[in-house]
Amino acid sequence: MTVRTGRQYRTMGRRYEVDGYTVELDDDLGVVYRNPRGKRLQQVPDWLVDSQSARRLYRLRRALKEHRGQARVLAESWAGAGTRVPVALAESDIVWREALDDAGVEPVADPPAPDADETTLIARTYVHPDDHTMTLLLNTPFARHWDALLASREEWALTDTFATGIRAPGDTGDTGSAGSAGDSELSFPERLMAAHPGQEQEALEAAYAFGWSLWGSPSLYKPLLDNDVEDLAATAPRFLPAVLDELADLCLKEGGKHKQYATGYFTRARNAEREQHTKPDARWLDARYATFADHGALAGGAVRARAKELAPRGAVVSPDQLRRFRDVLVRRVHTPHDLYPGMAADLRKVARAAGANPEAEVAALLEDIVPTIGLCAGDVNKFWADALKGKALELLVERRPETVHDVLRLVPDDANSAEVWLSLVQRSGALAQLTGERPGLPAGEAARLLHNWLASEPTSRVRSDDLYDLAVRLAPRLAADAVPVRLPCPDPDPESGRMRALIPLDLADELLEHGVPLADPPPRLGGPGAANMLVHRRPHLTRLLADPRFARELRNALDAELELVGLPEAGISYHHHYRPHRASEHNSWQNTPGICRTPLGREALHAWLDRQRARLRAGLDLNGLVRVLAPFVHVGGVVDELLKDEAAGREFAAVDVAALVLADLPIQADRPAVEALMATMRPQDLIGTRPMPDLRTRIDETLPDLSEPQAAQAWKVLQTGVNCQEGLRRLVGRLSG
Repeated sequence: MTVRTGRQYRTMGRRYEVDGYTVELDDDLGVVYRNPRGKRLQQVPDWLVDSQSARRLYRLRRALKEHRGQARVLAESWAGAGTRVPVALAESDIVWREALDDAGVEPVADPPAPDADETTLIARTYVHPDDHTMTLLLNTPFARHWDALLASREEWALTDTFATGIRAPGDTGDTGSAGSAGDSELSFPERLMAAHPGQEQEALEAAYAFGWSLWGSPSLYKPLLDNDVEDLAATAPRFLPAVLDELADLCLKEGGKHKQYATGYFTRARNAEREQHTKPDARWLDARYATFADHGALAGGAVRARAKELAPRGAVVSPDQLRRFRDVLVRRVHTPHDLYPGMAADLRKVARAAGANPEAEVAALLEDIVPTIGLCAGDVNKFWADALKGKALELLVERRPETVHDVLRLVPDDANSAEVWLSLVQRSGALAQLTGERPGLPAGEAARLLHNWLASEPTSRVRSDDLYDLAVRLAPRLAADAVPVRLPCPDPDPESGRMRALIPLDLADELLEHGVPLADPPPRLGGPGAANMLVHRRPHLTRLLADPRFARELRNALDAELELVGLPEAGISYHHHYRPHRASEHNSWQNTPGICRTPLGREALHAWLDRQRARLRAGLDLNGLVRVLAPFVHVGGVVDELLKDEAAGREFAAVDVAALVLADLPIQADRPAVEALMATMRPQDLIGTRPMPDLRTRIDETLPDLSEPQAAQAWKVLQTGVNCQEGLRRLVGRLSG
């Protein structure tokens, strides 16, 4: 055999020559490359690996290796089943003789004849041009098609055939029809051939193009598979659904990253069925959906398309079909992320086509998935809002009474709005248990739940009046239980990263009015910040401020915030805290907190202003002045509204910033020169470690002979002084205006 493709090839039995190099199979079926001198190559040139001869040997090796493996597997299964094997099989092929010997199978001369309706394996002996002989066992109906393929594609020529009497694996006595259980026992591509009678050879050729053969399945390299799928869709689309299904099964079995490929191939198989107007057996198809749903490999789009296929306008769906569709939906849900927007709508559509109650079907769906993923009221992929908008929740409670406790575990933020959440609490019967109208909640549970709900409200949104009103409605029950209600408080650990909780002081005031006991507050109420203390529903806090526990901790909380407790004792970080020249910072009070307008708040503010004035009188350095001015940046407009004081304004106006700057400079300097230099500077943040070049020039002119560290120090002192002048200007205007 001679093949010419630009290089010279010459057949040498089991050895091939390519431009003086040789390629051969050794006794262990390894491919060996040798140079023209006969020395085995350690590194093989790419052109040699890609040669016709090498590719031919690799095909041959694959056939021989797979034949050995398959023979061993079958021999071991026959040994376990006590299958009678004809001696002709052992005599026809040494591979079978060794496999049977290793498995302990003694061949017989006269195997029993099969039943008339029984499918048996037929032995086919083939010979390869390289003098290899191999006997394969094939399903009789497909043997001639394999003969043709092996001869044309693998160079194996048929030389002999004989009956074995061995029953074909999975034989049921009925070959069945496409998409039925009968042919599902066949391997692929024989299953594809059985599904297309009269087109078996074309089906086999199509499967072989992907990589299916007697020696194994295709490599799951998706780009190549997708190219083959496109070719098949263009040349023989009738085979496409079955091929895509088989690819989906292979990817699903492989697992890992291939599972997502399985999802895509399954969906494409269903689309191909619709395009080819194929109508597979409904039970078989639903079983396919269920299998892929179990493995988390069923796309929401595939389910939606199935619902549309089952229930077009005017269609009638059987109750059994409805049950199977709902079962697929249940199996598909492993986590909340498996819910898809139209899931409840799809089930309702199929239920209506079956003449069933759509809401009852949605309730049945929820009954099965809630124990797995829990109940939610929020817009998780827009499923819950749709599923719970009808009567499904009420029906679910009837079918599964513990749903009431699932609802109680929800917090307002689990729903699209507090209004929706409250509606679920009412519709589920949870509210009746909370108020005591129905039994079911032990004493103290209402207080615990109320704390959880209040603590869940984020500071990024306006407090919900629905939750406030619910708490007031629960007041009689809370008072009767006599279990103290804990107000929410922020995590005291600033490293935890939790958002600060809203502290509903107005609600606490109203609960006290209704006789509800409140738990002792934590020190400084947990340090929530005055901006997170809610008072607008009861701005005077008469009851709460009359409670010495809360009055004490509220005063401590305000004092700590006004003193900026927690900032570095050694000074203020310009990068992270309050800078004196700023009108406000990120954490500044944007509006006057309501607590500051109470008598306790006003008293705390004025006492703090007195302390700030006392610090001025005691004498400050430049850094001390920064620390005095920083809290005024934090409180912002509160000074305008609640702290007007002309005398205080005059005291701050009298601060001699230039003197403080001169005291902190690294060298002695002339005051007029320093004041003139500061007059050329503008308030700005201290960024970096050295001044800009033009400013450095002016500093050198005013303060000559500075070293680099001294110049950096002088710049920071001068800029801080300018920033303090701006802060004082703004503060004096607020105090005196």
